[in-house]
Amino acid sequence: MINSMTAFSRYEVVYLWGSAVWEIRSMNQRYLDICITIPKNVNDLFWIIRKKVKSSLTRGKIECHLQLNINVDSINTVVFDNKLFSFLLDKIKYIKSQINEGEIDLVEILSFPGIISYKHNNDVYQINNELLAAFELTLYQLIRNREKEGSFLKDNVVNRLLQITTVIDEIQKYIPQILQQKRKKLLDYIQGFCINFDTSRLEQELLLMTQKIDVSEEIDRLKIHVESMQNLLSQKINKPVGRQLDFITQELQREANTLSSKLIDAYVTGLVISLKILIEQIREQVQNIE
Repeated sequence: MINSMTAFSRYEVVYLWGSAVWEIRSMNQRYLDICITIPKNVNDLFWIIRKKVKSSLTRGKIECHLQLNINVDSINTVVFDNKLFSFLLDKIKYIKSQINEGEIDLVEILSFPGIISYKHNNDVYQINNELLAAFELTLYQLIRNREKEGSFLKDNVVNRLLQITTVIDEIQKYIPQILQQKRKKLLDYIQGFCINFDTSRLEQELLLMTQKIDVSEEIDRLKIHVESMQNLLSQKINKPVGRQLDFITQELQREANTLSSKLIDAYVTGLVISLKILIEQIREQVQNIE
């Protein structure tokens, strides 16, 4: 099963004590990078959330954000951190005095995390459990979205692999014609300068020319890499294959470059360019696969 690293999920739920909105964004990343933004009063959930993400995903930059709205009726104590407020205010005043620009916005300072917190009548343990349950649903939705996007990426890559196979077959079919053209060109060149020539020497030159443009190994390796990529894409187990696909794509690029340097022919050059474009398109898609 192929999963994408790019996806988004959002889940909003209303409780007796208020409401909560979970948002999870998943983006391309070589390794697993987890960023969690939650209110200070539920900071106990941080490591639990991180553990749940780490057990479910293997690659990607994962941003988890929680927005809490507590009912005013449930709040019995508001805590104002005067020390933190004074510290921030002094620093902002100092910066303003140095650059002599801007205005001091007290509302912005009050919105800084930790300046204002609150205590309420509800059971904190119950609230945390409800928030975790909501997070698990959001994470499940993200995983499903990654699977849907992964299915699209898979179809895209498979389609281009089929096109690559067609191009490779066309190149392979055209090689004997290239040899025939070069043989004729060499004969015409020799006959233009002399009447008698050593046929054995001619055959040696033709053999050397054939060896220089022999791309049978490159063709075989291209086919092997295409088959390897197809096998990875068709596997049924849920296993990350993004790094393997990326490595195979690099090998495809290497073989295509070798073809380009060996086969100097206008028609084949066009085919190799098409081959490189298809490989580059695959590379772009593979970058999104977990």
